[in-house]
Amino acid sequence: MKTSKSRNVILALSLATALLAGCATKSDLETLQDQSYRDRQESRRTVQKLQDDLAQSQQDLRDEIQKSTSPVQAKQANTWAELESVRMQIAKIQEKLDTLTVKFSAMTSSAAGGPNLVEVAKDVQNIKTALQSQFGMNLDSSAPAAQPAEAPAEKGKPASKADAAENPASKPEAAKVDTADALFAKADHAFKAHKYEEARQYYSEFATTFKKHPNTSEAIYWVGECAYNLQDYGKAVLAYQAVIEKYPRSNKYKSAVLKQGMAFFKIGKDKAGRAVMQDLIDRFPKAPEALVAKKFLKEHK
Repeated sequence: MKTSKSRNVILALSLATALLAGCATKSDLETLQDQSYRDRQESRRTVQKLQDDLAQSQQDLRDEIQKSTSPVQAKQANTWAELESVRMQIAKIQEKLDTLTVKFSAMTSSAAGGPNLVEVAKDVQNIKTALQSQFGMNLDSSAPAAQPAEAPAEKGKPASKADAAENPASKPEAAKVDTADALFAKADHAFKAHKYEEARQYYSEFATTFKKHPNTSEAIYWVGECAYNLQDYGKAVLAYQAVIEKYPRSNKYKSAVLKQGMAFFKIGKDKAGRAVMQDLIDRFPKAPEALVAKKFLKEHK
């Protein structure tokens, strides 16, 4: 384009010289006009091409920026969802703490008669099983202690109303309770034998069949433990979350929070796992689960 302009200038100067000399013709003027027209057309095409190239470059840049920020946006969305879950956990943890304080006071008061030995034995057994699962300890190879059987009523002596309420052997409910206990014991036995897939099926069946049973939250927790030991960490996270959301008063609540944090680390969501464990440490700094969480975070800096 610069050459065309120079050529046009030279032609104009030549024409001007010819005009001054009195020898310019009409043909010379038409030639100059044609050349000017072609130069203008060429300039327009060049400008248009530059504008098109600029527009394409801008579009390519926008596409590149969008591609580079999409993973960041997705990660931010996941983090937001995880933080919302943590906020819900915080509220439920506070409620559980208040409930446990009242329950502990009632159990240790002289008027309440102290804790029930059967419940204490069951808690001890649960702690043993948890240690076996979480730390690979083999504390014993025995099956869970069986619940003491109720003494049968004397022959010919009618049972009192209180006895009928506590020992409904003549009701269909008794068979249901026995079936629940037997199924839970079968699941425990399979878990201790490291038959995690079999144990997961039994625990899942228990949680589905006996939804209002006192041990339902524990069954769901052990579903998560089976999945964790099978390295099925995604399903383990979901099982622990079910305990956290549906059973905030369960004695497996803190364990579920701890193991969910560990499972998050296993699937690469370190930030979510760290947030869950730190919340556990902040809420229950002296709890055994919090001590385990501190050690875990220290080892995974």
